[in-house]
Amino acid sequence: MTFRLQPLYLVFSMLVVSSVDAATTSTAIATLVQVRKAAGGDAWKSMTAFTVDGSLRSDGIDSVYKAAVDGSGNRYVATVQNPARSFADGRDEAGRWHVDVSGLVHPLDSREALPVGVSEAWLARFGWLDARDDATYVRLPDIVAAGKRYEQLKATPPGGREVTLWIDPATHRVDRAMWNASFLIFTRRYADYRTVKGAELPFRIATTPMTSSGTVDGDEVVQVESYAIPSPADLAKQLRRPDGVVRDVTMLHNASMAQTPMSLEGGAILVNASINGSRPMPFILDTGGHAILTDDAARKLGIKGAGQGVSTGSGPGSMTTSYARIDRLTMGDAVIHDQTFLVMPYPYPFYERGEGEPIAGILGLELFERFAVTFDYDHARLLLQPYDRGTAPPAGGGDALPLSFSFDMPLVDGAIDDRKGVFGIDTGNSGNLLVFPQWAGREGLAARYAAGYPASGGGVGGSFVSHVAHTRSMQLGKTRVDDVVAQLTPENAGATANPSEAGNIGQDVLARFIVHIDYRRGTMYLAPRAKAQVVHNGTAGLRVERREDAPDRFIVTWVVPGGPADQIGLKKDDAIVAVDGKSARAMGGWTLRDIINHRDAGTKVELTMADGAKRTLTLRDIAPL
Repeated sequence: MTFRLQPLYLVFSMLVVSSVDAATTSTAIATLVQVRKAAGGDAWKSMTAFTVDGSLRSDGIDSVYKAAVDGSGNRYVATVQNPARSFADGRDEAGRWHVDVSGLVHPLDSREALPVGVSEAWLARFGWLDARDDATYVRLPDIVAAGKRYEQLKATPPGGREVTLWIDPATHRVDRAMWNASFLIFTRRYADYRTVKGAELPFRIATTPMTSSGTVDGDEVVQVESYAIPSPADLAKQLRRPDGVVRDVTMLHNASMAQTPMSLEGGAILVNASINGSRPMPFILDTGGHAILTDDAARKLGIKGAGQGVSTGSGPGSMTTSYARIDRLTMGDAVIHDQTFLVMPYPYPFYERGEGEPIAGILGLELFERFAVTFDYDHARLLLQPYDRGTAPPAGGGDALPLSFSFDMPLVDGAIDDRKGVFGIDTGNSGNLLVFPQWAGREGLAARYAAGYPASGGGVGGSFVSHVAHTRSMQLGKTRVDDVVAQLTPENAGATANPSEAGNIGQDVLARFIVHIDYRRGTMYLAPRAKAQVVHNGTAGLRVERREDAPDRFIVTWVVPGGPADQIGLKKDDAIVAVDGKSARAMGGWTLRDIINHRDAGTKVELTMADGAKRTLTLRDIAPL
């Protein structure tokens, strides 16, 4: 989701105070010697492996924190446990892994994640304090932050990502470490140093990820209660990667496969699911997402969240979150037990569907870790084949594309306009193929797509303006995809401006195939549909939304200059009360998107305005070739 973001200390109130152009290795070593001496010197020889017990506070929730670190093998495990939500991270000989709040493990094995995982393990073992450490070091200019001067070392473990260390010159202790991972910049602060077996160790460790636009993506504070040196047997036990076996799924009627209705509405893929025995409700199925209930759905279901955190996504900002435990999530004959859902205050335009059932939330990673999932667009159904229940689900048909992960969204290799890159597979992307600006700039494509028409879009992180144009070509594995419209995002678009990826592939591309996703095989399969899909690129050049205090109308929020809506005089804040004779009150915003965005060029759409005037839109393809 390769360009390197510059650490945030180059902006805001911080000032580089040295004018040295290039620091020598010798000055870096001298600084490092001081740091190691202050930390206990030879005492670190006994700290080749250690365990940590303490607490972690994040998202307004206090949890039990435990870690085990093997410095000699660059392995570690850190677990966080609370009744509201638990998760874990680690690295072993096979690489980096993550256990999400649904309780199952998946690898972090993308080309971006591999060096980050090496450096995260190095950070976990305080690698800069180990005299046997083989990282390379460069002395950077001193820096001033909040009126205090710090020394800087840039450390690069073999095969790892660069980490910048800030060192307090008065104590020679590391004050913080900073590194980049995907679209986030991490800052880890160390404080409350105490002596443990002669070594100086931090008892307060606070980690804050931030997007390149400056939005904080949550924070975690570990308060250490004790460090200890484990026996080899205990260490080996604590460092084991979870087995990943699915134990929380039951299949009604002893079914080997479950199915549930699936539909595309305004580009959003909707599937039916039941919460704790409720009637089936529509959810967006999002490979890039997690189990989420809207505040509206949680309130109707009588579910209350605990804690308060933040979540980032598409856009420059964030959204608040809380956590709730759900006894049963049912989709057809498949039942997942005891799951953690986020509860998030999605705005009314996200979940309203006119006279239809409101969207209840999002389903994501928890499904794909438990089932091989088939998007059968031909028969409007989602198929779920469970793992670890007898015979493994068979491989899919069609073109097989290997999957990898930097975080939770699956990634594939592909190409746009003959330029290769890594693309997110995002079934929750209801709009165009997204092209990320840093990759486009590196590949010489930025100017071409920046010449496209301006469009307003966004997601969890808020709105942003991007530019839309036709691709010349697109390739996924052996499959060529024609007539694709792409949207160049701005650099402040959060996860949808990821400097480590080329773009994000959503329903406009995926719905042209029968898509089978099998995380156990690490593969996505694209098979042809029974009938080739006709692409409709006619658009009104218009964005509208319905507001909760005015459900009888759609309010214009964006008009593309020179587009069809602009040509008939529509302006921001105009109100539409009927479309092709159907009242706006009865029609959902997602359905309206289909009417004004996914039709043949030349299609006419009659709008009735709040003042009674009627205006006729003639849709056309306004994306430049």
